Amino acid sequence: MKTWNGFAVVPLLSALWMVGASAAMAQSAEQTSAAREILAKAPAAELASRAAQLVVSAPAKEKAAVASAVGQAVASINANVASAAVAAIALKVPVVAPAAAAAAAAKLPGSAPAIAVAAASVPGVKVADVRTAVIAAVPLQAAQIVSALSRAKLTSSRGSIPRSVSRANTAAAAGSEDRGVL
Repeated sequence: MKTWNGFAVVPLLSALWMVGASAAMAQSAEQTSAAREILAKAPAAELASRAAQLVVSAPAKEKAAVASAVGQAVASINANVASAAVAAIALKVPVVAPAAAAAAAAKLPGSAPAIAVAAASVPGVKVADVRTAVIAAVPLQAAQIVSALSRAKLTSSRGSIPRSVSRANTAAAAGSEDRGVL
C-alpha cells in the first residue's frame, strides 16, 4: 500500500497556484491594456464618465475585474481624474467601488487617502470594504487612509437624517412626555 508523501503535495499545489495566479494577472494586464486604449482617446472632462460606463457595460461576473482594470488605467492616463473616476464608478456600481479604489490607489499611493474618501463618500458603498481594499493595496498608507476616512463626513453606510427631521422628532418626543403619550 502506497502512502502519500505530504512534502510532495506542497510543491505540486504551489505550482498549480502559481500557474493560476499568472493567468489571472495576465487577464488583468490584458483588461488594463484594453481599458487604457479605450480611455486614452477620451478627453479629460469625459474620462470619469467613460470609465464608469465601461464598468456598467461589463458582464455582471466581470464588473469587479473591469472596475479594477479601469481604475488602474485612469490612474495611469490622468492622475488628476482618478478620484473622480472612482467616485463615478461607485455611483453607477457601488459594489465594485472597493476594487476600483484599490486599483487606482495602488497606482497612486500618495493619493490613496483621497481616492478612498472619494469611493466611500458615495451612498450605498460600504466604508469598511473600501478601507480594507485600499489598505491592502497600499499598506504603507494605512494610517493616512484611516485618518482621512475618519475625518470625512461619510453617510454612505447608513442613511443620512436631515437635521430638521431629527429636531422635529426630538421636539415631538419631548412634547409627548408632557401629555403622557408616546
